[in-house]
Amino acid sequence: MKKLLLITIILFVSCEAPVANDANSETFEKNVQTIKNTWVAGYMEGNPDKVISMMADSIKWNGPDGSTVGIDVLKESVQFWIENFEDVSFEEGSGLPGTDVGYWGGNTYPISQAMSGPNNIRMYGTWSMKNSNTGKTAKVKSYAVLTFNEDGKVIEATEFGSYNSVLETFE
Repeated sequence: MKKLLLITIILFVSCEAPVANDANSETFEKNVQTIKNTWVAGYMEGNPDKVISMMADSIKWNGPDGSTVGIDVLKESVQFWIENFEDVSFEEGSGLPGTDVGYWGGNTYPISQAMSGPNNIRMYGTWSMKNSNTGKTAKVKSYAVLTFNEDGKVIEATEFGSYNSVLETFE
């Protein structure tokens, strides 16, 4: 029994969560500001160039419908959203229980894959918008995972969300 207890303690101590350091924290904060200052602000301002400015030319965007597109299709998609919607806003963390924080990086579990890397940012929140042609409004709870490279550009993204309410604004 003592051996089992000792083994359990050793396993527990050896599987500590990753420790964040100042450099990783600064990189994480810089990446979050990039998202806020380009992607979110660009949609709110109706500025497609600002939205795209954080994307690497080699980006792979994995959309909520299961498709994967590159920069050219992504630019067309951003342009569509800018041309068809106004009063766009993003409420960070909306819908997450117990917090209003909308940006997260790293993970503690599963312990075998714990990491504190600052270049994979999870973004949670609710997008709100009004269709410029019909005046109908929509809200979308959104979750995206954005992977940044060393140059501070997004090289891969996966977006999750149900856009049914957005489609209904065209009816």
